[in-house]
Amino acid sequence: TPREPYGGYATELLRVERSMRLRRQRLLSLLAPGEIIPTLPSFPMMGVGDFTYPSAEPNGPIARSEGIPDLAINPHPRMHTLTANIRERRGSNVDIRMPLYKDVATPEFKGLPRWAPAPEVRGDAMAYGMGSCCLQVTFQAHDVHESRFLTDQLAALAPIFLSLTAATPIFRGRLMDRDSRWSIISAAVDDRTPAERRAADEPVDESAKQPALAGEGVRRIPKSRYSSISHYIYDCPAARMHHKPNPFALVSDLGYEVDEESEATLLAEGIDESLARHVAFLFSRDPLVVFGDRVDLDDATQTEHFESLQSSNWNSVRWKPPPTMDSPIGWRTEFRPMEVQMTDFENAAFTVVVMLLTRAILAFDLDCLIPLSKVDENMRRAEERDSVTQRKFWFRKYLVAPPLPAERAAMSCANRNFETEEMTISEILNGKGDYFPEIGRA
Repeated sequence: TPREPYGGYATELLRVERSMRLRRQRLLSLLAPGEIIPTLPSFPMMGVGDFTYPSAEPNGPIARSEGIPDLAINPHPRMHTLTANIRERRGSNVDIRMPLYKDVATPEFKGLPRWAPAPEVRGDAMAYGMGSCCLQVTFQAHDVHESRFLTDQLAALAPIFLSLTAATPIFRGRLMDRDSRWSIISAAVDDRTPAERRAADEPVDESAKQPALAGEGVRRIPKSRYSSISHYIYDCPAARMHHKPNPFALVSDLGYEVDEESEATLLAEGIDESLARHVAFLFSRDPLVVFGDRVDLDDATQTEHFESLQSSNWNSVRWKPPPTMDSPIGWRTEFRPMEVQMTDFENAAFTVVVMLLTRAILAFDLDCLIPLSKVDENMRRAEERDSVTQRKFWFRKYLVAPPLPAERAAMSCANRNFETEEMTISEILNGKGDYFPEIGRA
């Protein structure tokens, strides 16, 4: 993380790689001769044999993992608490399952009957996910409305950049039939109870209720805390002014959980429905970490209780209000799907490209939104092996709305055309036909 944010001028873009190189040099200065510090999304041999220095045995009291010793966990109390609390709330160790790659001599596939389940690589601790590295970029917005708009637009682009940066083909020393860390982290922090993970058509088991938990531990929750977003949050001001439905709600086509009491409170105070449901969505989860000396706080002046929930809902894009009531830091959007690359040049390049995309989206009023069900499908495709060259992704057919008559111009956001089609990554970046220009020049 840089010491301070970059500025808003184009010349600031030239500082990104220099800053990354400087930070790497400082780390290298602390290493012994012959040691290096590569930037990889995941240590390939994590959880395999004696992989820590100094050596340590697994099955410690915190992780209780058959492959991860407690020594491998960051010593900060937050990480120890997260590891234990996720396991305790869930009622068991986490259950990470990734498909094993079938090579010509992979032993698990030899003599495997057709009806047998496909071999998997498994993990049982949070460290397999939170021990990964990624490339996250946070953008300061002009105001709350711009931050919400950017959050939604970047959410639709998240799978594209996950595919472009996918760099995790190895898990626990084995080649996966996947290229990304995303599902590993999602499963590594999945604290849902068995009742919360149940299928949509499965009835509630009344005996499974736990009054101390949010939703009594039985409210169905479709996704892990680490996942793609489940709803868009922008509220079209023109639609509201003309008493029209929010057009962006049309593409928020996923069901998701909310805390009904929080939603009712926010709506009663005049918060628009999209934002009220977003905050109520955060409050449908239990906080995983609360420090003992920070329990009794004045919520009218401090935001730590909100941040304890906000910071443990790890979505592909995160909308970030100012951290305190009087903070000079404003409304921000955090772009979270990208995997870290091996060189500073690559990491700087992806950082700058995403920043330039946000400027283009705002300057030309581009619209990348597609139904969230298609965003989820894109996220699944992005993890597949060689998806960047072999898969197609759902994307907006037209990024710019057609010209409108003057009398309808004020309602432009309420007349969005959400038509989509499947495109390759190359077509999205370089253009397709005569109707879809390369995204960098749209």
